[in-house]
Amino acid sequence: MQKSKSLSLVLFVQRILLSLAFAFLAIGEILHINAFVQNAIDIGLPYAYPICVGVAVLTFLASIMLFIGFKTRLAAIADIIATLFTGFFFFAGDFNKVNIVGVMLALALLFGFFILGSGQISLDNYLSNKKENDTDRIPFR
Repeated sequence: MQKSKSLSLVLFVQRILLSLAFAFLAIGEILHINAFVQNAIDIGLPYAYPICVGVAVLTFLASIMLFIGFKTRLAAIADIIATLFTGFFFFAGDFNKVNIVGVMLALALLFGFFILGSGQISLDNYLSNKKENDTDRIPFR
């Protein structure tokens, strides 16, 4: 029982910190959208502007979903895709080892959330428990 509580607490703290980091990244992408788009154009991505804006919005929405623990596995997949895209195009002009390490660490944490889910301290868990409790009741007697 103690391991389950400890794991849920660790997942909660990791989820909050990772979602804040992704929200910060998304805001940075939006504030520097011209550099983001220009890097994508320089590499040769067609339709760079709508794709880059879409990735920035996807990153921000997925970070909110991770923060509250709603559809955590779906949010993790969305952030994995956005992280791979961002790691390649956003940092293309300023490609260094620190950026590579940051992308790899983010991917490692995201794969953990994809595999383990959000833990007990999340909206997913609350909705799952509520659904189980609602099915136990008989509506008419």
